[in-house]
Amino acid sequence: MTAAAVVTTAALFTLTGCFPFGGDDVESGPFPGQTGSKVANASLESLRGASSLTITGTVRDNGKPIKMDMAISKSGDCKGSMAVEGEGSFELIRNAQFVFMKADAAFYRTQLKDSPKDEADAALKQLPGHWVKTKASAPDSKELSALCDLDELLKEFDKSQGARKDGVVQVNGQDAQKVTTKTTDGTEDLYIATKGEPYLLKAVETGKEPSDVSFSGFNVPVQADSPTKDVIDTDK
Repeated sequence: MTAAAVVTTAALFTLTGCFPFGGDDVESGPFPGQTGSKVANASLESLRGASSLTITGTVRDNGKPIKMDMAISKSGDCKGSMAVEGEGSFELIRNAQFVFMKADAAFYRTQLKDSPKDEADAALKQLPGHWVKTKASAPDSKELSALCDLDELLKEFDKSQGARKDGVVQVNGQDAQKVTTKTTDGTEDLYIATKGEPYLLKAVETGKEPSDVSFSGFNVPVQADSPTKDVIDTDK
């Protein structure tokens, strides 16, 4: 599982609503006069307007759960972690100058499964549990840097069509308008903040590739300071 493959999971966050169903109670709730689709689309615009946010939850790539907890800014700074079931996990820090990745042995075994045994053994002895440092501008950092590109991630979102409002619920202590859409093999439920900016707080999708993702930390600066211990500098 390469970093590039992880990026493709952003497509699982898409606001795809394609199949209208039932009536939409336009006048009731915290967004009177707005259809479910209009509320959902406004939440997308609010996400795009945020300077930073944190994404947590589980998505799937070819059926494999991927747990993620990433704080990402529009400037490209990011800090967080990802874990792929059966394939290991890694932590990631990116700032203006460098990219740091600290992965476990299971992650490196997955990455090195087709490498010569002596090379794999040497890497497994040296790399797990250490921060591997590369320049942010280096070609080898391109795939990992893509995980920290907030604008690119949000480009994966499409406008919602056929969504309907489905009541107000609590999401992490906040009132949220639930908006539901039928998809090709399930449903997509979006939970949108009713106070302040109508940020998308949570997205849950059922079907063949279910996902459950929360959004928080809007406009909170990302603390992407370079680690100072257990660092392997690949430029030396």
